[in-house]
Amino acid sequence: MGMFNVAGSLPLPWSTRMKIACGAAEGLAFLHEEVERPIIYRDFKTSFVLLDANAKLSDFGLAKDGPEEAKTHVSTRVMGTYGYAAPEYVMTGHLTSKSDVYSSGEVLLEKLTG
Repeated sequence: MGMFNVAGSLPLPWSTRMKIACGAAEGLAFLHEEVERPIIYRDFKTSFVLLDANAKLSDFGLAKDGPEEAKTHVSTRVMGTYGYAAPEYVMTGHLTSKSDVYSSGEVLLEKLTG
């Protein structure tokens, strides 16, 4: 394969990869912190990051309202892509915004390793 990826095009430059990672992280931060009631994306993975002038999140089909102020988590049936899901969420069904943070780490690892 050399310097070409599977599709036969040049790999993305590091600066572009980091811009995408930052844009996706800003999208998650907005959902977690900037809305009236936090939203947990619950299925954050590379295929749901759309690329345009800026990175955008897509497919909110599994998104869930975050816990109310007095609660630490939302109890729910485990859904999403297991390779990206936080282990504590998979084991307990306790969903928090930290579950999305774990998934974003998995996505960042993918970006770094190509």
